[in-house]
Amino acid sequence: GEDVVSLKAVRKIVVVGAGKAGAGMAVGLEAALGKDVMLEKHVQGLVNVPADCCRPTERIVLHPARPAGINEPTHEGVSGAEEMLRMVGSLGPEDLCVCLLSGGASALLPAPISGLTLEDKQQVTRLLSSAGANIQQLNTVRKQLSRVKGGRLASACRAGMMKTLIISDVIGDPLETIASGPTVKNTTTPSDAAAVFDELGVRNSPVATHVVRLLGE
Repeated sequence: GEDVVSLKAVRKIVVVGAGKAGAGMAVGLEAALGKDVMLEKHVQGLVNVPADCCRPTERIVLHPARPAGINEPTHEGVSGAEEMLRMVGSLGPEDLCVCLLSGGASALLPAPISGLTLEDKQQVTRLLSSAGANIQQLNTVRKQLSRVKGGRLASACRAGMMKTLIISDVIGDPLETIASGPTVKNTTTPSDAAAVFDELGVRNSPVATHVVRLLGE
């Protein structure tokens, strides 16, 4: 858009993100920066993508975070998300972080909160989906169960500047909904997440009971 970033004062650029379009976005960003800038600014990065979307890149690692055609969080996705949290947490005030997000990023960027396993998270997603949850309801719960979603990736970032590039797959392009908003302030609460289980009539299921207890509701 009209946003211009001066790289003169930038010491280092780190790129993170996830999504089905992550490979194309990473290749496009590398092309836009060019070899000289990537070398001068010590560009490095990691983007979680489906296994069938990996392609050659210069500096940004494309991490196969789930098998093709299976839209569920995996242990590979968790390892990628953990590395991204480490990377953004190691940056300083003279650094720039660029986040690339596109459709499918919610499942590709899992980082369960303490007390919740990946298997728990998978069960929650299946439970809500089978009960007819819409994308807003799913994301309301996902944000509360993640150390990345609902603005928490941005909160973990110590760079002086963070810019997010987004390809929307949601009608109306609500930034807090796309990929569950890793770099957007969360406007929902643990109470809102607990209410979703009530709305769908599944609060008494074992995994819902566990989640609601974790959220302190």
